[in-house]
Amino acid sequence: MHPKVLTDPYLQERYGIKASSNRRFIYAGIFLSLVAAWFIWSGFNAANPALRSELVSFEVIDDQSISISYKITVRDLSKQHSCSLVARDIDKNTVGQVEDVMPGQSLLPGANLRTVEITTRLPAVNAGIASCQ
Repeated sequence: MHPKVLTDPYLQERYGIKASSNRRFIYAGIFLSLVAAWFIWSGFNAANPALRSELVSFEVIDDQSISISYKITVRDLSKQHSCSLVARDIDKNTVGQVEDVMPGQSLLPGANLRTVEITTRLPAVNAGIASCQ
């Protein structure tokens, strides 16, 4: 085509040549950038929660107590944290429970290994972490 056809508005209108609309590409680029940023943010927060606990082991000491070891990792070391630990019998009934309270100053950055003894009313066969906050 002749260069005049591409630049003359009358000829562009006559032959149906429309000016390219880059606006929708700009909107699509902004939208895709926001979605990508949200995916990165949500992936980081899901992979690094504010508080993470992991059961390491438990050991039956006698008919009235069981010992539990667990790891806790926290992001905010200035706050007080607590974990509710439970002991269960053979039928999975709760036979003992203790609240392990940890002042923020007692925790170190990274994983902290805690060992707690739970007093039970009946013989316990296992122990676990009910919740941490």
